[in-house]
Amino acid sequence: MKHFSSLVFLLAAGLWATTAHAQAYRPFRFGLSYQLSAAATPGDTTHLLRLASRQAQGADSLFLFDKRTSRGRALPQQGNCGYYVQRNDNLFGTSLTQRPGAEYVLTAANGRTFTLRPRAVLGQAWAATAAGLTARVTARTLGAVLGQADSLATITLSDGAVITLGKRLGWVSGPALGHYLNARLPQAALTLTALPELGLGINKLGAFAVYDFQPGDVFLRRTTTTGYAGLPGCVDYRWTRDSIISRTLSASGDALDYQLQRRTLTRNCIGAPVLSAPVVQALHITRIMGHLDQPTGFWGGAVSVGTGSLVHLPAWRTTDYNGRLVQRHTDYMQCGTITADSTSLRNASNLDAGYSVLTVVGLGQTQEEYTSFTTETTTLLGYRKGTETWGQLTTFAQLLPVRASRPASTTAAFPNPFGAEIQVTFTLASPQPVGLTLHDALGRQVLEMAPAPQLAGARQLTLPTTGLPVGVYSLHLRFLQEGRTEVLRVLKAE
Repeated sequence: MKHFSSLVFLLAAGLWATTAHAQAYRPFRFGLSYQLSAAATPGDTTHLLRLASRQAQGADSLFLFDKRTSRGRALPQQGNCGYYVQRNDNLFGTSLTQRPGAEYVLTAANGRTFTLRPRAVLGQAWAATAAGLTARVTARTLGAVLGQADSLATITLSDGAVITLGKRLGWVSGPALGHYLNARLPQAALTLTALPELGLGINKLGAFAVYDFQPGDVFLRRTTTTGYAGLPGCVDYRWTRDSIISRTLSASGDALDYQLQRRTLTRNCIGAPVLSAPVVQALHITRIMGHLDQPTGFWGGAVSVGTGSLVHLPAWRTTDYNGRLVQRHTDYMQCGTITADSTSLRNASNLDAGYSVLTVVGLGQTQEEYTSFTTETTTLLGYRKGTETWGQLTTFAQLLPVRASRPASTTAAFPNPFGAEIQVTFTLASPQPVGLTLHDALGRQVLEMAPAPQLAGARQLTLPTTGLPVGVYSLHLRFLQEGRTEVLRVLKAE
């Protein structure tokens, strides 16, 4: 069986080598997004790169890379422009030229070139750059790229760096060749980790990767709103707790549908805190949601001052979120050309529409900021995914202000610990509706007594609790007319 499997592999490799002969180890195939990971660099950065357009130049074929965007510096003399800079050079320069004889030339915006000849005679050296760097093909072997059989060419540079190209899929591994041509480009070893359009590898930057939730996942976020006109110093807070209930993949495989239970606690400048009832909501994710599959630094805006779009920066790994990849997306406008190969991009389209968002693999949006007449910032405070936890999954009982969470002297629950039922006593100064809910240690509502009118004076409510598991619970007594909630911690006994 082992020899039979080897034979099948060789036959498959031979077939792919024949059908891909015209590709001839072309480093990048037109139209495909190459996910390249620089695992050996600080931050473990991940990029998406693709050939965005092509044209003929005599017998040659010219392919242009998508533009690359990176963090720049502020230029006050240009209206505070320059937070981000768009470069014509991507990780491999500006363009890739395919010449007869399977010669490929990478060209930077400054005109310098890097030449690849993956079908050259084994051991025969050629000039890779005008600066004296040489290259030679040192091996051709059969192997696998992202689980697919391919013929591999190994090219060794005179500085010791090694490049591997696949005849069928192109770039496999090696240094960012643009660095040899333009020192602004990173000096990093880039390994192919996914081809999203072909469904090969693990796509780390697409919508499916970012919104990869599972039933049981829990997220707690806080939204802070500041800057209300006429209310100086006013700050509103809203906490949102989402619990994933179900996950469904569409028949075509192009969409994910989630059901989640959402509950919010709002504490504003005027009035008492308001804790909402749990509601079930639907979340629909597609492969192009939010343009998360666009290549690194893709520029979707028109070429005119005052118009812009989102810039999608490379993903990097931080110490936050248990080391998950983080990607930043920022609204911007074009401000003016700095040099012949770059454009300064401002941090926001205009004063009334500033927007930026952080997304993290498996966590969705972890930070979002929107600036208009007010500034609204949403931050992920904590999460739980299976046995993995991060941050603080604070309960709503803990988030309520002291005056709302401290039981009044006339409010009590007994017996405590309780068994088949629990009784709550309280005193009302005036008639009003009163409701009662019971929550488990995760903040989930497990029992409810709908609000009902109560007379003034000493009152008592009895809540049946048969069937509840042993554990710590919180009773939420809601006084609707007064707009407040009292919380009592209770224990379920055997």
